[in-house]
Amino acid sequence: MFQSLLVPIDGSADSHVALNVACQLAAPVQGKLYLLNVRDPYPQLHRGEMLSVEAAIKAASVETAAREGKALLDAALDTLPSFPGYNGEFDTLIKQGSPARVIVDEAERLGVDAIVMGSRGLGQFKGLMIGSVSHKVTHVANCRVICVHETPTRHATHAPHEFVDFD
Repeated sequence: MFQSLLVPIDGSADSHVALNVACQLAAPVQGKLYLLNVRDPYPQLHRGEMLSVEAAIKAASVETAAREGKALLDAALDTLPSFPGYNGEFDTLIKQGSPARVIVDEAERLGVDAIVMGSRGLGQFKGLMIGSVSHKVTHVANCRVICVHETPTRHATHAPHEFVDFD
């Protein structure tokens, strides 16, 4: 049984699926959930456009991180009543730093039983280039790490669980 779970929330579909899974895992004992939003103080410079120095400084500000992080966590908290069976405690955390490092550090500080996180967040391009946050966390964390992803849509010409040879 999971008494406490850390759930990183970045607003991606996968992070919301992770919250759903965490609620299911915590429900039998009404374990505590910690919802964490981590803002990288160095915003991605690749979003199809270059950021100005002013925009980069604004994106890295503590106030902006806190405001945007709170909005994402509030949106996630609004979905909690839709998870039947979970009525446990939760806490929200907004941190700034390298996401993988902060997630692992917070998991250790809080002494959680596991981290439940999406396998792909909003930084998918960056993840392809230098490795995803979930990949880094799974290799460094001292607790269980459960990575989940949104159910992919299946191509209409393939039956479920049909092996497709790409050679």
